[in-house]
Order: sequence, then structure tokens, then C-alpha cells
Amino acid sequence: MAEQGSAESTLLRGTAISAASATVLLYLLGLLLAGFAVSEVGSGADSTPMHQCRYASDLPEGARVETHDMRFIPVDVLCRTTDGREFTSGVVPSWLNPALAVSFAATVALTAAAFVQADRRAAARQAGRVAP
Repeated sequence: MAEQGSAESTLLRGTAISAASATVLLYLLGLLLAGFAVSEVGSGADSTPMHQCRYASDLPEGARVETHDMRFIPVDVLCRTTDGREFTSGVVPSWLNPALAVSFAATVALTAAAFVQADRRAAARQAGRVAP
């Protein structure tokens, strides 16, 4: 029976580590996509404001893009018009931030479950030593 509990514990920890790895990879992907887009600004003719901002599908009618801001949580590049309106540039895919949130929540839940399971196993071992 102890072997089965140990296997379940190992599986739970491995799944938590996998979820954490997925979270890190998704976040790095978002940072790379946003970073590459922002790094192109100012490096060539017709590069300011960002190309992705000037030709974004969310660009309000008749608006003129003034600048952009990079956000780290959620990962995104926001474009700002001269009248103060903001819209997303579309540099970061729309699925990335929800996937990042789900993988982060899974990481937290699985890590908490692994700690609870480890605590219960330790308490059971301790109870087994104390009892006659």
C-alpha cells in the first residue's frame, strides 16, 4: 500500500512540475513575441509608431497612433492614440494569456495538493511510529 501512495505522490509532484514548466514557457513566449515587436521600433524608416499598432484591426476609426506600452501581466502591447484611447496591438496571440492563467492556476492547485498529500503521509508515518 505504501508503494501505491508513493507512486501517487510522485505523479502529483511530476504533474505540478509540468504545469509550472508550461506556465514558464507560455510566459516566456509572450515576452519574446512582445519584446521582438517592441525592439523593432526605432530601427529603420517608418518604424515609429509600431507597425503593429498602425495597422491593427482594433484601431479606432480615424484615430492616429501616438505610442505603445508593454504590459507584463497580462503580457500584451497596448497602443495609445493621440486622444488617449488604448487598444491591443495583436502582437501577443489572444489565446496566450488565458492559457497562461489556466496553467498558473493548475500549478498552484497541484502544488497545494502535493503539499497536503505529503503532510498527510508524514502524519500517517508519525502516527504509525507512536502507536503500539
